[in-house]
Amino acid sequence: MEQSRPETPASLASILTIASQKGGVGKTTTAVNLAASLSLAGLPTLLFDFDPQGNASSGVGVTGAGVSARRRDYLSVSLQGKSLAPFVQSTLLENLWVLPACGELSRLDLIQELHEQGFGQFRRQVRDLASRFHFVLIDCPPSLAGLPSIALGVSDRVLIPVQCEYYAMEGLSQSLPVIHKIEESNNKDLTIGGFLMTMFSEELELSHEVAREVRSYFGDAVFRTIVPRDVVLAEAASHGLPAFHYAPLSRGAWSYVELAKEVMENAWT
Repeated sequence: MEQSRPETPASLASILTIASQKGGVGKTTTAVNLAASLSLAGLPTLLFDFDPQGNASSGVGVTGAGVSARRRDYLSVSLQGKSLAPFVQSTLLENLWVLPACGELSRLDLIQELHEQGFGQFRRQVRDLASRFHFVLIDCPPSLAGLPSIALGVSDRVLIPVQCEYYAMEGLSQSLPVIHKIEESNNKDLTIGGFLMTMFSEELELSHEVAREVRSYFGDAVFRTIVPRDVVLAEAASHGLPAFHYAPLSRGAWSYVELAKEVMENAWT
């Protein structure tokens, strides 16, 4: 049985995009597990899979085979001014819904049209949808152009995963100017919700060096939580489950529970 979608006052909705210029930094892992941890706290949460690969959708057990063709493609529907609400799917997890990835996310013509003509309308549609939830988490491709630019344009905050390996600061130096440009030109309400250090290896001095460098440069904008390198996070995704529901005692699972606490503390400040 599908759980009914909540009716939450719009003033409570918080839209958070997880974004990075680099791939392989734990972006989708963060989107899935943070969304699941927020829902675990009893907060109605929507995971918006804005990546044509659809890994966030499959990470909560919703695959292309489980989404009917008429409910799959929503970009063209959005451009017609229609609501996104019918495209939302329930998951097996209480308080967690997903807006699955669709094939149209790979259509450059529709993405360009959304950018040039339909962005204001799309922003209103996402905001209207968000009013039914406490949190909306948007997962998008590893880039800050195209789909990620649209996602940032409709969001309140951006969470930036920082892999605790070589070139971490270089990736940030590429990402931050683009985010600030979107803020100035497209979304003056957009703020950086925090930097999340991921793939931390306790035994590697390099991980500690990166963590120290990021904290010294960004200070309180860095989450206290550090996500460890934990094979459970990859195993859980392969089973279509968030880590807490796959291996609740794992370090990776609990790191995202701790992150959810921080996000809840900071959501409306």
